Amino acid sequence: MSRRALNAWLLVLAIGLGTYTAWQWQRSRVPPAEPSQRSDYILREFELTALGDDGKESFTVTAPLLERDPAGESLTLQQPRFAFPGRDGRWNARADRAWVSKDADEVRLIAGVSLVGPVEPSGLRTRFDTAQLSVFPEAGIATSDERVTISHGDSNFAGTGLRVEMETKRYQLFNEVKGLYAPRQ
Repeated sequence: MSRRALNAWLLVLAIGLGTYTAWQWQRSRVPPAEPSQRSDYILREFELTALGDDGKESFTVTAPLLERDPAGESLTLQQPRFAFPGRDGRWNARADRAWVSKDADEVRLIAGVSLVGPVEPSGLRTRFDTAQLSVFPEAGIATSDERVTISHGDSNFAGTGLRVEMETKRYQLFNEVKGLYAPRQ
């Protein structure tokens, strides 16, 4: 075999080995495709009533779509409408999305959140608008760390951070509070 043919074979061998090494290196860099996360089940256009540990209604929700996460067993909802029972009536909430914990002891309302309290004897209702709100139905508490706007008749308040006690209809704004209080007539 001539020196020229030997060099050609060595060149082909080097190119082949380099290509194989680069291919192996590239394969190790690309993570394997994850199996698709499929829901245990999906509900469309539904109404669901969740019961607490005592067997009483915790909340009722209607939405166009519900998906259950198979790993965490939590629920994800699109455009939900919630009703939470209170001592003097129902608290109604709506949002673009919601997440419900495995035991339904926490409901997170996400994006475009509106919570409206029961009608008072005066005919007025208190309305809370924010970007995120967590409701704990068993405790009867709603909280948010986001900016919140509260409307009650002609009174308007805004602040960052909120805690609502749904049974007593008491609420607290924590930071950067501004408002206009219109006395009752």
